Amino acid sequence: MKTGIANSESFDNWVPNRRIKWQFDIYLVGSCPSCPVGNLSEAKTPEKYMRPELLERIIRKAKSECRLTEINLYNWTEPFLHPNLSEMIRIVRSHKVPCGLSTNLNLLNDIDDVMAANPDMLKVSLSGFSQKIYGRTHRKGDIELVKRNMAEVARAKERAGVTTRLVVAYHRYLGNHQDEATMQAYAESLGFKMEPAWAFFMPLEKMLAFAGSDMIDAAINTEDRQIIDLLALPLADALAAAQSAPQQSCPLRARQMAITASGEVTLCCASFDQSKFVIGPYLGTPIDELQKLKYRHEVCGSCMDNGLHVLFTYNCDIFDDIALANVARHYPDAALTRVKPLKIPRPHGIHALPFKMKREVKRLLNQLGANI
Repeated sequence: MKTGIANSESFDNWVPNRRIKWQFDIYLVGSCPSCPVGNLSEAKTPEKYMRPELLERIIRKAKSECRLTEINLYNWTEPFLHPNLSEMIRIVRSHKVPCGLSTNLNLLNDIDDVMAANPDMLKVSLSGFSQKIYGRTHRKGDIELVKRNMAEVARAKERAGVTTRLVVAYHRYLGNHQDEATMQAYAESLGFKMEPAWAFFMPLEKMLAFAGSDMIDAAINTEDRQIIDLLALPLADALAAAQSAPQQSCPLRARQMAITASGEVTLCCASFDQSKFVIGPYLGTPIDELQKLKYRHEVCGSCMDNGLHVLFTYNCDIFDDIALANVARHYPDAALTRVKPLKIPRPHGIHALPFKMKREVKRLLNQLGANI
């Protein structure tokens, strides 16, 4: 069942609205096999860093044409690779806009300067406490180094006396539940908040290939299959649930802007190959024209027709039910909690869903051996 959203929501229905909250994701320059840095190495990305003066110009333009409420200095890149990261943070903060960082923390440069710049959030993405578990899904990563760097980040925050929110994003895969509680205890001892999340498979190009679309020249290889088999949230079942979800718009398209290190706008933060998905220069193109190009892009339509925007934004309440049932089938003694509170009113879970959707959910869960 397709969502049909791409046909029902066109650019003609989009108008500039200063009240809309916009998030900008900036490529400033770890390798994880479930993201394109690990699984789409043939894709083209520029070998350079964003210049501080370019970031300043981007922010000034953004503030002149939209309500800018968040800037993340990452998107498929490791922010600690940037030689002037602290300066980039200070530029964002000087405009009184929240600034976020996300890192695998296998690298830690100039941490005292970075923390003194007081980013609003620093998130560490990982998938285990032991190297045996972590190494399955973070290629070439060293969890002992990550843990030492976490401790150094915490000490640097204390030395700087800043308010940066420290977060651990624990990516849940099949079999890494046994490390989650240990990592949570360690993270919280350092002042990090633990935020578990069901791991997804990325990027857009690979997901379109998985969905059977011929829109993109990408393929699922043997290594991809191995990672897909490790997902606690089964990809095929998640995709079926996303396609059965109520019609909804895509916030990644409607109020988010992904900008490369050279100042080019890409289709969205889920796409990776800049040789295929750059749609225009941010500084030289009005925001309504950029939106027109995004809304009318054929790949954007294919993504939404396949329900991928629902998956990428985790905007389906039954994802937790599907993932928890799958984990319980493989590991009956695993005691995992939901990662996202249900937004629907009581009664909770699938019993609050429309009949047709409930029937589809029951079918998916029964396939996983769940007892409804």
